[in-house]
Amino acid sequence: MHSRSRSQPACDTCYLRKTRCVKQIEQDCCVLCSFHGLTCTFRRGQARRQQRRPSTRIQNVDPGVVVDEACGQRTEDIRDTYTASPSTRLPNSAQVSLSIDDYANVDTGLVRSLPNILNNTLGLDPVNNAEFIGSSDHRDPMLLDLRRHNVSSPSNFVRRMDDHTLFVIHPDAVAATSEGKEADSIEAIVQPMGSRLVDLYFQFVHPSFPILHKDVFVTKHQTSHRHFAPSLLAAVYLLALDWRIHDSQLATWYATRLPDIAHIESVANASLQRDLQRPTLSTLEAGLLLLQRSRTDPLGRPHSSIWRLHAQLVAISYDLGLHVNCESWPIPEWEAGLRRRLSWALYVQDRWSAFLHGRPILLSQDDWDLSPCSSSDFPEYSKLEGLGMGAVAPPTGWRSFLRHIELSQILDQVYRTYYVRIVHRRGGTLDEIGASAAVDLAQPILIRLSEWKTDLTEDLAFSKSNQRSVCASASLHVAYHAVIIALYRALIRVLTPEAPRSLHTVVRGAARQKLEAAVQLLNSMSPEHTAAFWGGVAPYQIAMIGGFAGLLWATAEDSDEMEWCVRQWNDLKWALTIRGTAVPFAREALQLLEYETGGILEAWSANKANNASANACRQ
Repeated sequence: MHSRSRSQPACDTCYLRKTRCVKQIEQDCCVLCSFHGLTCTFRRGQARRQQRRPSTRIQNVDPGVVVDEACGQRTEDIRDTYTASPSTRLPNSAQVSLSIDDYANVDTGLVRSLPNILNNTLGLDPVNNAEFIGSSDHRDPMLLDLRRHNVSSPSNFVRRMDDHTLFVIHPDAVAATSEGKEADSIEAIVQPMGSRLVDLYFQFVHPSFPILHKDVFVTKHQTSHRHFAPSLLAAVYLLALDWRIHDSQLATWYATRLPDIAHIESVANASLQRDLQRPTLSTLEAGLLLLQRSRTDPLGRPHSSIWRLHAQLVAISYDLGLHVNCESWPIPEWEAGLRRRLSWALYVQDRWSAFLHGRPILLSQDDWDLSPCSSSDFPEYSKLEGLGMGAVAPPTGWRSFLRHIELSQILDQVYRTYYVRIVHRRGGTLDEIGASAAVDLAQPILIRLSEWKTDLTEDLAFSKSNQRSVCASASLHVAYHAVIIALYRALIRVLTPEAPRSLHTVVRGAARQKLEAAVQLLNSMSPEHTAAFWGGVAPYQIAMIGGFAGLLWATAEDSDEMEWCVRQWNDLKWALTIRGTAVPFAREALQLLEYETGGILEAWSANKANNASANACRQ
């Protein structure tokens, strides 16, 4: 058995399957065609030279939806083939020639009415979902290439991306149709303001958190709201409502209509849990957006569902193949860029969620085969027209997104150096090397953080803008201080009574400086800062800063240092209190802060005041 040389093209069947065309010695047919009882044909070149028929609209199809009439004819030919020869499982290449582009229109033997922009996509097909097949899967990829596929009835089939990557495509037309009523109920609540909410979303959220493709989303939304998973449609509307004041008509409508936000949230969560069983890229987009609206429970505690949802999103990201480099895949270029942005957004979410919730990292570094994002992955990078007052300029938002990725990679280094279980257990790395060596491990991280801050562009400075625009970089600077606090929290913990006195002095002095800088930053936030988009991890980052004040207080060496820590904590609490009435993230951070450390520090302050009063009375 030998494979064809480069000069010999693959037969039509192997080309369609994106598999290597292997021919046995002295045989006319390749292995795949022999297995299916087909004749090796090479008509693909002929078909590609023929003039393609023009696309025309077909009756009974939603406006704005284009279906290739030729594809419909080919599908009927395929059905006829199966009627004539029931034993045949694949169409004979002599009767039908399909290119990889035809997967968008012919995959289950049915003509589908889809927006033309979704042609040939892998992860955004509303009636199919793609399952990534890993190299160790019990279903061997080579055998899957030989799977019989009945085109005349809905069934799973294989779509190969390259020599090492393939997906099993699962038809899901019935489930997609059943979502229409939920999408209708969401649209009924926000109508006629749906398009305005979409505009606000892409002005204030999307530039800094670009996990959607704007042109694709807007095109689909202009066609019909039914082209979306209800969870994604609801998530976009819910986030956009936070900026309704920037649209006078929307603000008036909201005040008079009082839309049922609770119903939208309920539909979004229920739809998302159902979609997790048959995920697409839209499922991951919806989940990530809903995580940005994370809320504490009535007692101020973090919802345990936050971590569970994050774990589910990581699981489906592997199902979708988002951990694999897609540069060479036969998918639209815009989808490849979208997949990279989604993957890195999930990476950032994973590093912060794992750290702030005290859980293991879920995205494995060993299986992370992704190239960095570039400006070509963000189509809106150079589009500055049509920005409303206060909107974030796309280049600024994109640079902020990239910097968040870099910062999360530094956080990953902090986590692996000081926080993973294996390093701080008894007999672990930190225990073996001692406090002085453990502090020395921080030097490369501190240098990396210093270089990160030095390299910030002018538009990412913390100073408020003079361009009547919100400051999209405010959350970036809070995240930077949170990483520093995470590092010094670890250093305070490794200090033992046996450590040199000078080491205690140096580390604690630097830690106090870092805490004071973080509190001052939060105290200096203006409305331009707080009005920008803040992700779901921001309240926890701020709460960790407050918790660090509590840690320094608990380990303080004298009463003066304890008083200083309490003042810092009170300053932070005040900064959040005066901003909490206007912005949700500050309100949530305040709840977390008071729940974790408020009672301890306030009780100590009260006791000290009582003791001082008692001493004064005795005198």
